[in-house]
Amino acid sequence: MSGLRSWLVLGMLLAPVPALADMRVVWPEGWSVSRLPEDAVADAPLIRQRGVRLAEDGSQELIMEVTRSRLGADASVNVENVILEMRKALQKDFLRQGFQAACSKPRAARLGGLDGLEVRCGISRNGTEVLKQTLQVALGDGAAYSLTYAAQAERYAALAGEIESVKAGISLR
Repeated sequence: MSGLRSWLVLGMLLAPVPALADMRVVWPEGWSVSRLPEDAVADAPLIRQRGVRLAEDGSQELIMEVTRSRLGADASVNVENVILEMRKALQKDFLRQGFQAACSKPRAARLGGLDGLEVRCGISRNGTEVLKQTLQVALGDGAAYSLTYAAQAERYAALAGEIESVKAGISLR
């Protein structure tokens, strides 16, 4: 999962819930959650929150990250272009590490109550899929949001309920 760790270094954390009325994430019990910046205010340009669910042996079993980027007053954002750029960055990053990432075309998806797009990727090394990662993007009122989550390929299906639980606890506007 070293490729997973380096990809997720891109943007891992978020601000405390009280400071962010437009972004709320309720994490299930037992998750390790980190926020960046820790003392963010509602108008911070970038806020990230990363949750890690550990396996019984202490390894990272599932990683999920929510990011909010403030948009300028005159900003015009094309969600499809954003998700395509994210997909391309993910593929290039994994390729540099000796992995290959095969990703789907963008498709419609809901993120925290907002319409958006998602891309699903299978990450392989030497022809064996080792990781699955999903990217989602949505636009809200003056902000762009992203959600990324990843798990080892052989555990991904078993973690689907946990993924849906976290996604159900995300509220954006």
